[in-house]
Amino acid sequence: AESVALFAPPVGPDARTLERLECLRLAIEAHRKVSIDYLDLKEVASTRVVRPLCCFYWGAVWTFAGWCEKRQDFRTFRIDRIRRLAMRDEVFRDEPGRSLADLMRGLELTAST
Repeated sequence: AESVALFAPPVGPDARTLERLECLRLAIEAHRKVSIDYLDLKEVASTRVVRPLCCFYWGAVWTFAGWCEKRQDFRTFRIDRIRRLAMRDEVFRDEPGRSLADLMRGLELTAST
């Protein structure tokens, strides 16, 4: 690795993304649900209540994953497509089939098929 000239620009998330990531971090730590107004890649808007479980960085975008109460399934949301994010007073607890461990197991199964 020492022989490779590697230059990485000092680029990071913009202020809005940082603010949303901080809100999500707090919600994840406190096991509190969040409400989001979301605009998907097809420009379809929706409002969701989500149990946030984790955040991922994919090299170009940040996403968060959690249990979506509207779809009753795990969903991933791009941080830059969230129009409004608010932490709710509602606390959630880990439930079988809806936990971070269950999400990760599902991702492992998807990757292996």
